[in-house]
Amino acid sequence: MSGSRLLGGLMLLEVLTAGPLFFVQAAFVNRCGSVRTSLCDFVCDCWDCSDENQCGYQKESVPLGTQFTCDFEGTSCGWEDVSTTAFRWTPARASISTWGTKPPFDHTLGTDQGWYMSTTSQTVKPSATAKLTSPTMREAAATCEIRASYHLSGLSATDPPALTLELSYGNTTITLWRSPPSSTYPWRELVAYTGRILGTFQVTFSATQTYPQRVQLALDDVEFRNCGRPRAQACTPEEHQCQRGGCVALDRLCDGTEDCWDGEDERGANCTSFSSCPFESSWCGWEALPHQSLTWTRHSSLLVSSSLVGPTRDHSTNSQEGIFVSISNPRLGLPGGRAWLASPSLKASKGALCHLVLYLHLHGSGANSLNIYSRTEGTMELVRSRSGDLGNYWFREKVDFHVAETFQIILEGVIAAGHEGNVALDDLILSPGCVVQSSNISLTPDPDPPSSCSQEEFACRNGTGCLGSELVCNFKAECADASDEADCGATAFGTGGWTDLSVGRMQWTVQNASGWLNSAGISLHLQEGPGQMLSLARAATPVLGPSGLACALEMNFTAGPQGFLALAVADESLGTGRWVWYALGNATTGWSHARIPLGARARPFQLELLGSEDRNSPGGSPLLTIRHIAFVDCDASAALPESSGLSCNFETGWCGWFVEQSGGFEWERSQGPGWEQDHTTGTGFFLLADPSAPGADGLSARLVSAPQAAAGNDSCLSFWYRLDGPQIGTLNLLVKSAGGPAHVLWTRTGSQGAVWRHAFSTVSHQAGQNFQVIFEALRNGFLGSVALDDISVVPGACSAQIECSFETDECGLVFGGQQAWVRQNGTGGWGPLADHTLGTPQGHYLVLNTSGDTSASSQRATLRSGVFPPWPRTHCVTFWYYLSSGNPGSLRAYVEEGGRQKEVLTKSLVPGEAWHFVSFGTQIQRDWQVTLLAERGGGGPASYLALDDLYVQEGACSEPGSCDFEWSTCGWSKPPGDWYSWDRKEGATPSQSPSPKEDHTLGNKAGHYIYVDIALLGLGRSAARLTSEPLPSTTGSCLRFHYHMDFLGQSSQAELRVKLSSLQGERTLWSAVGHQSRTWKNQSLLVSSLTEFQIVLEATSGAWPSSETIAVDDISYVAGLCSVGMEESQEAGSSSRNTDSEAGLVAGVVCSVLLVVAAALIVGCCLKKQRVLGERQPAEHASAHGFDNIAFRDDVVIINSISAGLETE
Repeated sequence: MSGSRLLGGLMLLEVLTAGPLFFVQAAFVNRCGSVRTSLCDFVCDCWDCSDENQCGYQKESVPLGTQFTCDFEGTSCGWEDVSTTAFRWTPARASISTWGTKPPFDHTLGTDQGWYMSTTSQTVKPSATAKLTSPTMREAAATCEIRASYHLSGLSATDPPALTLELSYGNTTITLWRSPPSSTYPWRELVAYTGRILGTFQVTFSATQTYPQRVQLALDDVEFRNCGRPRAQACTPEEHQCQRGGCVALDRLCDGTEDCWDGEDERGANCTSFSSCPFESSWCGWEALPHQSLTWTRHSSLLVSSSLVGPTRDHSTNSQEGIFVSISNPRLGLPGGRAWLASPSLKASKGALCHLVLYLHLHGSGANSLNIYSRTEGTMELVRSRSGDLGNYWFREKVDFHVAETFQIILEGVIAAGHEGNVALDDLILSPGCVVQSSNISLTPDPDPPSSCSQEEFACRNGTGCLGSELVCNFKAECADASDEADCGATAFGTGGWTDLSVGRMQWTVQNASGWLNSAGISLHLQEGPGQMLSLARAATPVLGPSGLACALEMNFTAGPQGFLALAVADESLGTGRWVWYALGNATTGWSHARIPLGARARPFQLELLGSEDRNSPGGSPLLTIRHIAFVDCDASAALPESSGLSCNFETGWCGWFVEQSGGFEWERSQGPGWEQDHTTGTGFFLLADPSAPGADGLSARLVSAPQAAAGNDSCLSFWYRLDGPQIGTLNLLVKSAGGPAHVLWTRTGSQGAVWRHAFSTVSHQAGQNFQVIFEALRNGFLGSVALDDISVVPGACSAQIECSFETDECGLVFGGQQAWVRQNGTGGWGPLADHTLGTPQGHYLVLNTSGDTSASSQRATLRSGVFPPWPRTHCVTFWYYLSSGNPGSLRAYVEEGGRQKEVLTKSLVPGEAWHFVSFGTQIQRDWQVTLLAERGGGGPASYLALDDLYVQEGACSEPGSCDFEWSTCGWSKPPGDWYSWDRKEGATPSQSPSPKEDHTLGNKAGHYIYVDIALLGLGRSAARLTSEPLPSTTGSCLRFHYHMDFLGQSSQAELRVKLSSLQGERTLWSAVGHQSRTWKNQSLLVSSLTEFQIVLEATSGAWPSSETIAVDDISYVAGLCSVGMEESQEAGSSSRNTDSEAGLVAGVVCSVLLVVAAALIVGCCLKKQRVLGERQPAEHASAHGFDNIAFRDDVVIINSISAGLETE
């Protein structure tokens, strides 16, 4: 394939795929005309690396920042479904509503906007396999790793879902990786190793389901790492120069791994003097010694029983037919044991180093191990030990022997009791310095003395007793000498229980640090490792837990000038790991101290240290070093440390607050400035829960206080919070008494604006009973954030609540009158089917029975608030009501100040299938209360009056349909349904995308407006909507507003629409597309409707959203025609469009067409262009599905209008 082209055929195929619309990003392929043998070989030959596109990977993943990766965002990367049944692989998009059954988010973006590959959900008989095959690739290096993220659901205890990765080359197919039995939910990472592959190959992901099982498997972020040939570079005297580029350390020549691209490092006269045993035809002088509980045996992968943990190929030939030696436990519960493999008698020649290189397969259990001994007459010395689950591949080990007399090498494989897994060996290579001797060495006794405890128990070192394994490393000393906690990770270094799991060219070691960085004592540091891979160095603790709420790890470290150090928490039962902390080199060698909260975690979990360092640093000294590790307050049974109470501004730490571990979605201590700023100073610290953060897998994030001693009196908890974003969830405040359940005291759902808001709640507790306070963030999406700051507590109950949604309780309101108010949700059988706050049946409200079957001819019911403090400035009291039918009746509001009651509102109630908005203003100098009086004149059967969302907010009330957004959104709110929300912010508040620095009302940074961050809406013309309160019918009213759409320099398709909506339908009144102005623009629209309606503001992203913001301010709705000169020429459904934006859009389309070579793509682009232009025709109206705009315009049903005036005393 030569020249440049766009994959038009692939584009059309994927766009027409069933399911959600898969937006395909066109990709250039081989623009420089490289020969076919240079394509898809993990080496960029073209200037733009286009020869490495559509290879099962793209040249790079922009979201991930990695090369040779397929993230499936707009491309299949050439992967092809080759299934033969309806059980197939297809592109898919996540939804948070599928939590627990399907991926709620993709792995690349961590949101429901990202794409991945998924199997279909068909049930097939008797079984079926879905296969996804890569394009043909060429030449994989010995260091090649395939990494991918996968998600399995449909777990069955007897038949779990299975995902396999296979590699095919020539006539050989080998299994690289199989999913472990417990590998369901959440996203998990697989790591597979290809080994050196000559010529072409393909890899295939296969998912199998058996009837009647319904399996859902997902795949994302397939990365090919370190697979290409070495780059040409200058070599040092200690390295061998490969003819085709690259350098190989001299001690890696003739070691069984082809490091040079043509394999020259494994050929030639130098390698003939090495003694190599591939076990293909014999034991090569090595002997499996008897008198052990297990025995080494020779076999191939074809001859061993099917196991999820055994080798699927040998190392010598990288095939199923190749021979290796192994020991194994085929199933759980067996007693385990050990086996010895002995070399011939050896003697190190003078002036030459004797070393052994071998390839080890250690997989299936973290408890199995390989021990390497040197044995002489009467002595046996442990030289190296490897343990832990290293992965399903053969890894290089190298051991030097400094023994003056004749000796043997003993390779001891150990299978722990009760554990499955295997230990396998291949390609044992002795250096020329190891000279075989004819003499024999007498048998040495077993190096481990017998123990008085069983294999499943831990023996205390002072011999005082035996412990169950679950009591070891639980952060509490059970042995009298505390030996059960001695090797659990806390150390000033012995080894402290840390086990090196490195398989690459760096490893963790413990050595005397004297002379390094002017430090004395013992340190854990990085040094050159024997492995052949290029991965991070890893070290892990034993199994730990449970840990307490205040548990933290502290350590002293230096990352050196260019090092990298990270701490991860690994869940042994799931096989997952998540970074909880990391540090980068800072060009110095100074020491730092880290305190890393771990929190309460169930057993079992492990900690892992990951590190890398440039070993070519001056002097070659190890610079990345850890000198001290300690676990602090980790005993789950111990009392929490003394706290300073609940008050905290988080400027210096967490105070007495702790993070409850919940799957990665957690509170973090963050610092402004940024697009989030703290409340205390604007540049200080606050707590943030970000559902879009990497690894935020859980549904909830909980912040828990230390236990508080209850004095028996009420206290008022005050805090500042932010709850903003187009797709954010709920913030709850809960209190939990010792031994009791948690109760919700306060809650808010949905975006509350990009501003800090003040909230408070009374905390009641019984004397002598400790309690805890919990802040809980519940996500229902991925776009937005929840923040907390400035928590404080004062004695006594709080004043009356200024915001009440009835989601938790009646907010302290006192009911009175002849009829009783009832708090309920939409499933109560009568009353509105959904509340106003959430717009769902689960939302709560107050409802009053107004049916005519009551005895009195006129019924009254009152609601009385608590006492509010004096507010000299004007405030506005607002609420929403819902009246079913019948005689409307009336609603009155009274304000009581200093014992005098004043009527401030008389409202004629309007029946209808909608929540209606009411507001009245007040300005009070003394303590005051509000009373609402509902009166009816006799309603119909099953009639009712409902109330919701009672708010008291600063500022004057706005007229219906109008708002300047300085204090609130007035009667504008997010409509029910799957819409994104608008946010409210001030000009000074940063946002992720560029936004107006000044509002229109005040013309400064302190002013507020509403906005939508288009970049957060994602692909596919996603919409954010904001609706006015229901407005009465009108024959001519004027809607004025100011809007800001500054997209200069961007070919934006973002659009702002103004719509009118009623029960009969929806029509577009006006719209604007793309860049409009660098400043605020005004718009006046004539509004007419023969029935009650709502005004809708709708912002859409267009097909390809960019970082831009649509903002609106100063909405004014008044009766009568618009002023002369302000009224726009307006037809039904017309739109105001920017010609520059359309010109840019057309130019972009034209440029794309010029790049097309394939005829099929030209046709596809033409069809797409026609479809887009068709959507933009002025005569086309955006209407709700199933509604006809003609019916909307011809609507002649007239209902009573809402009075715009307020009657006061």
